[in-house]
Amino acid sequence: MRRLLFIALLFGQLFSQSLFQRLAAPVFYELGVQPNFQSNPLNLSSVEILKAAQDSDYLNGIAYSSSNVVSFTGKLSYSPRLFAGRKTRFNLQFNHHYYHDIPERTYQTYSMGIRQSLGQYRFLDLGYWILPEYYLRNYLVRDVRTLQSSREVCNFGTDRIWLGLQHRLSKKNKIEYRLTVRNEIYQAPFSHYDMNMLEADLKLIVGQFNGLSLVTEFQYGAADNINDYDDRDRSYKYLNIRPSMTLEMPGDHRIRLAGRYDQRAYESEQNDDPLHAGRYQDEVRIDFTLIPNISGPFLVEPFAGYRERRVDSSDQSVRELKSFSRYWFGVRFRFKSVIDMYF
Repeated sequence: MRRLLFIALLFGQLFSQSLFQRLAAPVFYELGVQPNFQSNPLNLSSVEILKAAQDSDYLNGIAYSSSNVVSFTGKLSYSPRLFAGRKTRFNLQFNHHYYHDIPERTYQTYSMGIRQSLGQYRFLDLGYWILPEYYLRNYLVRDVRTLQSSREVCNFGTDRIWLGLQHRLSKKNKIEYRLTVRNEIYQAPFSHYDMNMLEADLKLIVGQFNGLSLVTEFQYGAADNINDYDDRDRSYKYLNIRPSMTLEMPGDHRIRLAGRYDQRAYESEQNDDPLHAGRYQDEVRIDFTLIPNISGPFLVEPFAGYRERRVDSSDQSVRELKSFSRYWFGVRFRFKSVIDMYF
């Protein structure tokens, strides 16, 4: 009996040591703050900006169409070797965006990602991201029973879960495939806008040029309107193209230029739904970031960007209502470090 107990304790100790060794890994973390200015955070058209300036009730008391913003970011990364000596990377991220002049717009996002090494520069990705509540603005709602109109707060929550695979095409070039399922759930009385989406992504990462890295992402998706409230269909198809480049400058400084082109085509052909029937839109976005070479754990990154949406519709008022543009600029301050703690 004593021998059996001794053997059991010995195997338990060996197992504990093995588990300890697999879990032993540093924890990398990053904290950031990002003061910036946004010219049109509510994505108002020029017609709406004029109406809001003339009528304080149009946006339900919101007095500004632009805002100073402060964003806070926290990240954690931990990579134990759980399976066959290969790393499993866990990534956690939290973002908080506070809009000083339009506090209704303030929101938070949370995300968790797992990247499992499969060997030979191959990785399997699984991730989840959520935005619990996001304020769009106050919209005019007409009650079909009383025929009375009132302005109601429009909020929605969205989340997405994805599965991806990355592998090398050559020594310095990689390709990534990703399948994503998304949901957009609107609070009453806007529940008829709820959406389920399915997306397919293809990303090419080119690093074979000295001092220049290129990334291009192609995304195609279908949004299905899960509407049980009326007979209108707000479903659409979309195509997004996202190229970016990072260029090394003298002194090891870098410049990153990212672009984005989005297309969306609504499927509705109902003549009594001019907001969606025959509607097509595209968006152009440009982001510029300067990444100075600063020694130590602190990083400072000035940035600026511009976004414009153009809408085509048989209804002139829809084209004017849904088209908008905005710009932003600011600076990111980040602190990166590591916790040498072993579990």
